[in-house]
Amino acid sequence: MDAEEIQKLIQKKQLEEDLRSEFEATIQARIDRYLEVKPHEIIADTHFSGVSTEISALFRDGQFYGCIALSQAVGEALVRYMCQKNNFKAAKGFENNLEKLSNRRFLDADVKDQLAHLWTGRDDYHHLNPNIERDRLKLEELARAKARLLMEIEKEVFGFTVSEGRMRPKHPQYWDIDDKNQAQVFLRFE
Repeated sequence: MDAEEIQKLIQKKQLEEDLRSEFEATIQARIDRYLEVKPHEIIADTHFSGVSTEISALFRDGQFYGCIALSQAVGEALVRYMCQKNNFKAAKGFENNLEKLSNRRFLDADVKDQLAHLWTGRDDYHHLNPNIERDRLKLEELARAKARLLMEIEKEVFGFTVSEGRMRPKHPQYWDIDDKNQAQVFLRFE
């Protein structure tokens, strides 16, 4: 074994110890944070389902900038998806799509307000403008709020009841239901 290989082994071992130590020191805070933003357990299988699931993991692990930006991106994708599923072309602007959905009665006032709050500060976090929050505690609170908003929005859009052993979507147009009355779902049980 040459000196370079030995150095890599030492670095790997040190990194392993550092990661283990960090994990053990932060595990309780991570558990607490995850339980605060645990996602809606069953949603439609969309192109953004997996991405939406990562938001809880980002918040859990203290990756607050990523949590905020991804929450807003998923909110934007969800609004475009809702436009598509209600058979009209999504506009380029998020606010225009919100208005269209609301005016056509595909979006109630509460969910519209939640989506608007989720969108607040979107350009700042996506473009990393100088005015973004840098105080760690305030940033955590903002990330928590954005993740919770998205969780509540998804509960409404992808809400369902169970009757006679079958899932009954509140808004069936957002689920790809086949001719056998079955839908592909994205499970988020942890």
